[in-house]
Amino acid sequence: MTATQKSVKRDIRRQQESGMWKSYIRLLFKTKLPWFWLGFLTLLNIADITLGLLLPAYTAQVASGVITSTVITGVVVVIVVRVLFSGIIRYIAKITSYKIDIRYRKLIWNRLMRSPIKLYDDVKPSEMISRTVNDTSQISAVISGLFPALVGMIYGTVYIAKVLYGYDWRLSAGLLLYTPVYVLSIIYYGKWNYRTHKYTQNRLAGLTQFLSELLVSIPLIKSFANEQKETERGKDNIQLYYRANMKRSLTAWVNTPLTSILNLVMELFVIVFGIYLVTQGTITIQIWIAFFMYVGMYFGMLETFGLMYTQIKQSQGATSRIAHLVENDLEQYHREQEVDSNQLDLEFNHVMFAYGDKLVLDEVSFTVPYGKVTAIVGPSGGGKSTILALLQQLYHPNDGQISFGGTPIEKFHLNNWRKLFSYVAQDSPLFAGTIRENIMYGLEREVSESELINAAENANILTFINEQPDKFDASVGEGGSSLSGGQRQRIAIARAFLRNSDFLLLDEAMASLDVKSEKAVQAAMSVLMEGRTAIVVAHDLSIIRNADQIILLNEGKVETTGTHDEVLRESDLYRQFVEFLNNTTEG
Repeated sequence: MTATQKSVKRDIRRQQESGMWKSYIRLLFKTKLPWFWLGFLTLLNIADITLGLLLPAYTAQVASGVITSTVITGVVVVIVVRVLFSGIIRYIAKITSYKIDIRYRKLIWNRLMRSPIKLYDDVKPSEMISRTVNDTSQISAVISGLFPALVGMIYGTVYIAKVLYGYDWRLSAGLLLYTPVYVLSIIYYGKWNYRTHKYTQNRLAGLTQFLSELLVSIPLIKSFANEQKETERGKDNIQLYYRANMKRSLTAWVNTPLTSILNLVMELFVIVFGIYLVTQGTITIQIWIAFFMYVGMYFGMLETFGLMYTQIKQSQGATSRIAHLVENDLEQYHREQEVDSNQLDLEFNHVMFAYGDKLVLDEVSFTVPYGKVTAIVGPSGGGKSTILALLQQLYHPNDGQISFGGTPIEKFHLNNWRKLFSYVAQDSPLFAGTIRENIMYGLEREVSESELINAAENANILTFINEQPDKFDASVGEGGSSLSGGQRQRIAIARAFLRNSDFLLLDEAMASLDVKSEKAVQAAMSVLMEGRTAIVVAHDLSIIRNADQIILLNEGKVETTGTHDEVLRESDLYRQFVEFLNNTTEG
């Protein structure tokens, strides 16, 4: 690496660290902290340090032969009270930490619920869990533990410096000159320790991700007889983590000899120069003993500052991830107006949309008439599902406009807008819970048993439900794992029936189903679409053929629109598509 490259790398690292400090400070004010508890904890730390600062004076008197009942009582009282304070401070610190932790977790959860879908495209669910659980614990530990202690340490350091100067200015001057050397050494060590810690954590994250991805793909690995290659890849990842850990261990080991050497240098100065001043009669033996003990406390506090700095630096990785989340833009729910009428047409006007640098929709224009069935067809990756996502305002166009009755959809209150739609996807997600809870999910009104039965019957799932011992209260398992794909789809359709929205979005709702399930789902969908504005992404020819309008997408553009017969006449691509579906059905 050249000198220029090293310089550029240093500049980038400094900018990143500067940004981390800004994020760290901004994060402190993103939620309401328990200031009473933090203040109380700070006062306890100051009281504890104040008591500790009395010990050197008492000890110096004992060492110099001044042993009185007052001195002995003072030493005992200070020690006993400090022991009690230690337990109280730990307990209050835990309470404060829990209060901070729950505030940040609530803040993050609220942000997660209100963040746009784009955030979830950029950040993996496992990382979201880590931010909510692990990162908040780190920031709460720092705020509750280090900040109150920091105030106490600053107070103690200033107090000791004042006392030492009062004993002898020459000893204090030597101490003052050496302090910057000590502090800078600790700071540089803290930065080095932070970098090696971060590097190790990154390697551990890489190893964890590698193992989690590979272990769920064991059948695929064995099917391709790729065990040896993946074994070698696993060894390489483990070796990289081992090397990072060894470097981290070396960094941790350096801490003890470094602080020992730094302390030893100052202690030797105090001992040698102090003995000289005692022999010259400049100071008394009692002052020298007290000075020596205060110096030990002084550097103990400086060492604690170093540990605090190291812990803060280590927590900055967590705080930067939280800061990225809490500073992210949220969806705007309250807008200009409510949806006054549902009986209007949807219009796409020259809509362009890209996922990152990949253009998905290019100048797309079409109209979805109210009360009609519109089928969107075309090759995979052509933007069909993206249109449904844009309609629900999960994403927003990069250019162009989507309007409803001539009004841009981004002007409608977001919750008000999304309640217009019922959405049934290819693999409709279910929540762990009962069939009843999943069918009723998202409804804010009371639902009668007859309504529930009617929705299940229309969705062609009632017979299955009645066969369960607990009927509607039967568990669906985690993510609907105890149900087949067809059963999950029909529960999703029952949910759509119960929601009774004016607009229906069906996204490959019958893909990957067996013949029996497909027929049941198809029958339920036919009932569901009656009297509604339906937008269907499907490869089912019977649904497509019967649609009032077909929109043919090809490479992100609208190739043609019209009825089945019209599109069949105009498009070679659609004729190939229909021929393929016919052959598939016959096969």
